[in-house]
Amino acid sequence: MNKKLFIFDIGGVVVMHNPPIHEFCEKYKLDLHMVQRDWMCYIKPMLDGFLDTDYFYRMLELNYNIDLSNDPVLITCYHPYENEFMKDMVRRLRASGHRVVTGSNTFAPHWDLLKNLKPSPLDGFDKLYASHEMHLSKPNTAFYQYIADAEGYKNEDCFFIDDSEVNVESARSIGINAFHYTQDNEAVLNYFRPYFSE
Repeated sequence: MNKKLFIFDIGGVVVMHNPPIHEFCEKYKLDLHMVQRDWMCYIKPMLDGFLDTDYFYRMLELNYNIDLSNDPVLITCYHPYENEFMKDMVRRLRASGHRVVTGSNTFAPHWDLLKNLKPSPLDGFDKLYASHEMHLSKPNTAFYQYIADAEGYKNEDCFFIDDSEVNVESARSIGINAFHYTQDNEAVLNYFRPYFSE
C-alpha cells in the first residue's frame, strides 16, 4: 500500500469541548454577542502566534471592567475531553504504516494544557503542527502546504480531517484530500477503511 500523510485537526475532532467564550460570558454576566464581536478581532493574531494571551486578557479587562489577574479564562473556561473513536482511527492508521500528524488552529495556553495532560490526547501522533508555532492558521492554504512540504508528501498523497467545512474546502483547493468531520463515526470508518492494512 502506498503510504499516505494524514493530518488531523484537534479541536472538534480529536478533542471535544464547549467554546470557552460561552462559559466566560456566563461567569462574568456578559452579553455573548457583544463579546463574540470583540473576541473575533483578537483570535486570529493569537492563532497565528503574533499576539500574547496576556494582552488579550488585558483587553477583556478594559472592555468589560473585570479583573482577570487570577483567572486565565482561556484555561479555566476550557474543558477538553478526548474523542476515543478518532484516537482509535489515529492508532489504526499509524499501525497501517501511514504518517499521522496534527494540523490544528490553536494558541499556546490550550496547546500546552493538552500536551501536559497525562495521558495527552496528542500522544500517538508522529508530529505536532500547531498554528501559533507555524505562524499560519487555517483556512490559509499555506497552512496545509507548509505541513505537506515539511513532511515531504505530494498534496495528492495528503489527507486532512477537520470539523470546519471552510477549512476542508480550502485544503481541497490545493489538491489535498479532505474529509469534513460531523461526528458521524460510520462515515469516518468508511472513509478510512481503504487505508487500514488489517
